[in-house]
Amino acid sequence: MNPSDPLAQLRDIHLPEAVSWWPLAPGWWVLGALLVAGLAFTVHFFWQRHHAFTYRRQALTQVKQLPNNCQHQRITALLVLLKRVAVSAYPEFHLSSLNQAEFIAFLNQTTPKAGFDQLPSDWQTLFYAKHTEVPIELVDQLVLSGTQWIKRHPLAKNLGDTAHA
Repeated sequence: MNPSDPLAQLRDIHLPEAVSWWPLAPGWWVLGALLVAGLAFTVHFFWQRHHAFTYRRQALTQVKQLPNNCQHQRITALLVLLKRVAVSAYPEFHLSSLNQAEFIAFLNQTTPKAGFDQLPSDWQTLFYAKHTEVPIELVDQLVLSGTQWIKRHPLAKNLGDTAHA
C-alpha cells in the first residue's frame, strides 16, 4: 500500500443488513385480524345455514322413503310430511290447525311454482275415498311438486305477512 495514494485507503462498499420480517408492521397485524374475523364470520354463516336447513335435508330423505305400494298411503304420507315441514319452517303461522284445502292454498301462496294449483277440483274426494283409484301420474307429479316446495320454499323472515293463513 502506498500511503500517498488516498484511494488505496478506501474500504469496499458494505451493504446494510437485510430487513427482518419480524416484527411485523402494524398494517400486517390489522390485515391478519381482518382475515381471521372474516374467516370466522364465513364459517359461522355457513354453519348456521347448514343447521337451519337440516329439516329440509331430512324431509327430502323421507320423500324418497314414501310408500310405493298404495297411492292413497303415498299421497297421505306426502301431505303429512309437507305439513310437518311447513310447521317446522313457519312455527309462527300455526299451520297445524289448517285443513287440507287451506294447507294446499298455503303451499301455493308460499311458492307459486310448486305446482299444487294443478290439482283436480275433486282432489279431496279422489285422495280420501276408499274405492277410488288415484292416478299414479298425479301422485308422482304431487311428489315432485312437494319435493320442489321443500327445496325452494322461502324462509319465514323472507315470507312476511303474505302467507298468514
